[in-house]
This record gives sequence, structure tokens and C-alpha cells, in this order.
Amino acid sequence: PSSQMPRMGAFDGKHDLGLHSEMVAPGIAKLVDAGIINGRRKSIHRGKAVANAWSGSDPADLEIIDDNPAFEIYDPEYVLDLGVLRSNHKQTSINNALSIDLTGQINSETVTGARMINGTGGQPETHIGAFLSKGGRAITLLQSTALEGAVSRIVPQLEAGALVTVPRYFADTVITEYGIARLLGKNHRERAAELIAIAHPEHRAELQTEAKRLFG
Repeated sequence: PSSQMPRMGAFDGKHDLGLHSEMVAPGIAKLVDAGIINGRRKSIHRGKAVANAWSGSDPADLEIIDDNPAFEIYDPEYVLDLGVLRSNHKQTSINNALSIDLTGQINSETVTGARMINGTGGQPETHIGAFLSKGGRAITLLQSTALEGAVSRIVPQLEAGALVTVPRYFADTVITEYGIARLLGKNHRERAAELIAIAHPEHRAELQTEAKRLFG
């Protein structure tokens, strides 16, 4: 979902955004070119768009980036350093997930238990760095279902063998097509209620039953 945001107009009409990212999505360079991402309010690398690589850019983006001093590349050891990430005021991470349980454990790597289809990339670092940033937000995006609606991606508990990419105590804001769940500072019952409210309607009753069993 996050890779579609620039092309879907999620940032249209915004201003003075900054970019400090591991990877990018098609359309990001166009936002820089349009002045929407200008880095004017960044705490570090003011006025520059910073990334580990410009992979993910489309050909039109690469034409904008080529030999353009507004774009800078740094090694991942620097870009993903927690101290660097948290030093940006209001650093916001936007990452995808495959599933999340009712306590807020985020899995972005495995399906059907332990079957690994993805690596961590820089997700833990960007998420935790934003979590620790003053005024920052750590946002997780996921579709509410998989397999054409047959399976809920919001689950009572992660399956045996599933990997936890982001621990529950760093969970912040989760978004599906049904709304926004704000988990930060909430107990398990409150988190379950927030997440069930943004699950697919056809799966909510089952999730409520499981939440009652788990948390009383």
C-alpha cells in the first residue's frame, strides 16, 4: 500500500515535507520536483532528500534525480542509524505489514506460519526511529484481508513460527482501508478494540470472540 501513495495523490496539497528514507516509491522524485518535498523543516540535511538508494523510482523519477543536488545517497549504516532517524523532528515512518495480532505485534516477513517471503529491510529501524523522534509517528499500513477476503490480516495471535518484525511495545498507528487504529499507550484490551474496528467487517465477530477469550 505505501508504494502507491504518491501516485494516488496522498501527498497532493501538502507542503514543506522532508524525506529521509531507506527506499522510495514511484512518484517521490516528482514530489521533490514540485516542491511538496523540500526538506525546509528538516533537522538534518535541510533542503535535501536523503535515501539509501533510489531503487523503486520510475524512469521519470530517475530523470529528475540524475545529477540533481537536491537528492543525496548515504550508506544504510547512516540512513538507518536510530540516532540519526530520531534526530529528525517529527520523523514519520510508513511501512507495510503482512499481519498484526491483537496485542500489536507486527509481522512483515512471513505467511502461513514460518514461510518467509520478505526480509526486514530497514523497517524496524525506520519504525523505531520515528517512534523515538520528538513528535514522530510510526505508521503501519496493511490490507484488512488476504486471499480475496478469506483470511483476516488482523489476527488474534500470530501463527506459530511467524516472525515479529516490530514488537508490540513499539506499535503506534495502524491503518487499513477501514480506518485508523491508535495503539500507543493502550493496554491489550484497548488495542484489541482499536484493531477490531479496522478489521474487515466479516471477520470482526470472530476477532471479538477471540479477544474476549484472550483478555477477558
